[in-house]
Amino acid sequence: MDLYVSSGELANLEATLDAAQGPARVETLVELAWHLRQRESGRALALVEEAEAHLPYTPLAVDTVHALQARIALTVCEISALFCRFDTAEERLADARARLSRCADPLVEGDAWLAEAVVAKARGQRDRELAAYERGVVVFRTAGDPVRLARAKAWAGYERAFTAPAAADADDGSTGMRPADTDPACDALWSAARGLMLSRREPATAADVLLHASEQAQRVGLVRHAVVCTMNAGTALQGLGDYDLAAACFDLAATVARKTGWPALIGSSQTRLGWFLKELGRLEEGRSVLVEGLASLAVTPAGINKANANSALAQTLLALGRGAESVAPMAEAIRMYREAQSTDNLALCLIGQARALAAAGQSHDALASLDEAETLIERHGFATLTVGVSEALAEIHRLHALPPPPGMTAPTATIHYAEATLRDGLLINGWRPPASLYVSLADAWAAAGELARAYDYARKALAVKEQEAALKLNHPLAVLRLRRESEPMPSGFAGLWKPSGPLELGDDESAGTSLSSKILTPKEREILQLLARNFSNKEIAATLEVSDETVKWHLKNMYNKLKAGSRKHAVTRARTLGVIDFSS
Repeated sequence: MDLYVSSGELANLEATLDAAQGPARVETLVELAWHLRQRESGRALALVEEAEAHLPYTPLAVDTVHALQARIALTVCEISALFCRFDTAEERLADARARLSRCADPLVEGDAWLAEAVVAKARGQRDRELAAYERGVVVFRTAGDPVRLARAKAWAGYERAFTAPAAADADDGSTGMRPADTDPACDALWSAARGLMLSRREPATAADVLLHASEQAQRVGLVRHAVVCTMNAGTALQGLGDYDLAAACFDLAATVARKTGWPALIGSSQTRLGWFLKELGRLEEGRSVLVEGLASLAVTPAGINKANANSALAQTLLALGRGAESVAPMAEAIRMYREAQSTDNLALCLIGQARALAAAGQSHDALASLDEAETLIERHGFATLTVGVSEALAEIHRLHALPPPPGMTAPTATIHYAEATLRDGLLINGWRPPASLYVSLADAWAAAGELARAYDYARKALAVKEQEAALKLNHPLAVLRLRRESEPMPSGFAGLWKPSGPLELGDDESAGTSLSSKILTPKEREILQLLARNFSNKEIAATLEVSDETVKWHLKNMYNKLKAGSRKHAVTRARTLGVIDFSS
């Protein structure tokens, strides 16, 4: 009985079951349940129930009976772990091991070690998980099964990549992860490990590699792994500012996760969705989804999933201006990242903690968090995270009067670090500057009296904001609609699933087309941007090289269109209607 099979092999097994009777039917029931354990776990349990009901009355050799009972136990063990039913998972694992000495299948012992790794991962027991993979490697090497041996090594290498991503790209043959035999399972695991390595260095390439890993995982029924790879690809794309495809990734992951019913996978997909909404400026919706995600994860132990959810919630609270509230969940996330030895997530979270501490008035502690983050970034080569460090330093210096950095030539430390953020980001292939960065630069240069530079960055911010506004209208609403729909999902997965790009909405949802592109002229939008920065009429006129009367004329027209009675009211209305939004 293989570890994983293709969809074609599964279809043949289904056909065999339809025609099978007596002992052959019981054996096929057990084999089919085993191969459905991560495809359709609910149906797998139903098949197990039928097999267990008939097994005592089926004429089979004693060692064959023990082999089937051990396989049933391992099937239920893995499924129970995915549903976070840990007592049942441990009991079934012990049951399988108790039958090893009388079992006709010599590979059950190695499979039991791989099942234990699944349980350990679900329980957040990392040392136990890696040790189980190593024991499986020994058993399969002794048994002379090269396919299982390669897959066990691949699993071990993939899990190690979470704490030492650079090791995933080793090509010395020691990891057993190179898919030389074109085995989809090994390819899925090796590609996922390589994607983790690339995600902090070359995120555009990482996204492609991770989506490939997802497809390969689907070919052999590794649904959980496929969903995780799809979410990780979406995160890499989101970091690049490619919200279009990122939305499709999160949409797909949420749909499949919800169908599985596995709490950890559902909570993880909600975490990614909530963070995505936060990045689009939909802060309250993002916070609500993240709270739901933490509720889904309530039955799971402390670990990376809960750490991710706490980190995302803390960052969202910070963006909402609730910095004091963000400190506790951020500290909890960092604690769990340390325990899980998740170095890249720890570095990213330390950057977030620095921002939260700065907002809470603790500049010294904020800088200490950034120092630790920078040490991790340098040690592990997380090049893309240097952008976050510079961005956090710009914010800390904006909020606190601190000594300037050595060799600074910019007017202020805030400008120095904000320009460094832009410069370092543009060195990353596929990176797109967010509107919030342009806004920060516009504000900083305006405060320094450089109105021409401030205006240039304000125009760039407006262009990016209009693109982001279109995405707010399209993708997040569609994703949330999937999250809220109550109709049952169809059974099974038909073929390979992958992100399909932009999601279309009905007229009722897209009716709020960007006001700035419909009723405000380009000149009015430019004036509105400057108005939001508290420019006086004379400063606006000087910046745009027009007369004061022209500015007044545009303001009057803009007030009418926005139904506003004052300068402040016009800016507030514009933000509410999505014409401008500098809150994120």
